[in-house]
Amino acid sequence: MTRTPAVDVLLEQRCQLPDGDCIEIRLAREARGLVYRLAYLRGGECLLRYEHGTAQSHLRMSRGRAAAYDFRSVEQLRYDFERDLEAV
Repeated sequence: MTRTPAVDVLLEQRCQLPDGDCIEIRLAREARGLVYRLAYLRGGECLLRYEHGTAQSHLRMSRGRAAAYDFRSVEQLRYDFERDLEAV
């Protein structure tokens, strides 16, 4: 039997906004480092997403366009995500 690497979930939150939009945040620590997903959804469509998962590099997706994201810190990640929310 193979063991699944331990995942330490640091933060997992889903916030439903009064207008029906939704913000989802997940930060976790795995053996290989920090994984995260911050997403802004409207009507089930993801308009903005910052993500670093098990098989991918750091990505920023805005309205279907993907670009590399230069991850520096969780604080900077949050700042960049909030700044981009203002533009959506």
